[in-house]
Amino acid sequence: MNPSPWLVRSGNSEHARLRLIAFPFSGGSASSYASWRKWLSPQVELLCVQPPGRGMRMAERLIRDIDDLLTQLLPDLLPLLDRPYLLYGHSNGALMAFSAANRLLQLGAPPPRAIALSAKCSPTVERPRERVSELPDDRFLAKLRSLNGTPRELLNDPEVMQLFFPALRADFALGENFRLPPLHPELARIPALILAGEQDETRVEDVFAWADLFADAQQAAMTGGHFFINTNPGFARRLDAFVRAHCPPETEPVAG
Repeated sequence: MNPSPWLVRSGNSEHARLRLIAFPFSGGSASSYASWRKWLSPQVELLCVQPPGRGMRMAERLIRDIDDLLTQLLPDLLPLLDRPYLLYGHSNGALMAFSAANRLLQLGAPPPRAIALSAKCSPTVERPRERVSELPDDRFLAKLRSLNGTPRELLNDPEVMQLFFPALRADFALGENFRLPPLHPELARIPALILAGEQDETRVEDVFAWADLFADAQQAAMTGGHFFINTNPGFARRLDAFVRAHCPPETEPVAG
């Protein structure tokens, strides 16, 4: 199979019993989750989504709408659903993962074994939507600093940040432009893990409201801010346990 610019694969694909498909946060890339390989089960192949505007895709047209992103991504993703899979998304990546699950069900593709969503207000919560993507450069930079997800050495380099601003603004626009679509009835049957940062500016209860969309949803508040996934070791343990719980047993046949 020809490599896809949309997906960076890590792990032994030949023997993987489950694929973990991870969607990045605003400003993130496929490399944002690369360190997960150290603690993920060896039975899991990690597929990290790489949107345009980062890595080898720096010169490509930026995407500001999740429907547009999925229309381009899914032709490359569908052939990789030949074995059980789980979806994960952090912050805006949670909207991407949720939307991907819904679109895949609408297409008649195999449903994910489970879905994990972290650090994003549920789209069921009515609240003012700040247009971060349209802020002046100084206020936009201040917002990035407050989230503590961008390396400080980059934030302190104005010339470098000017290079990244267009992609970052497009990423924020993905979330700001999102509206809850008609949902496939089977979506609610997917087991879910909802994670929130206790010190995040996004309220824990607004993140936990994702559970309203699933019949079987675990919830956990994690010590840390918006990027607790990078600072709290308990996150790795919690996600790994969730992934292992939905990994097919050795006795279950796996396609491929």
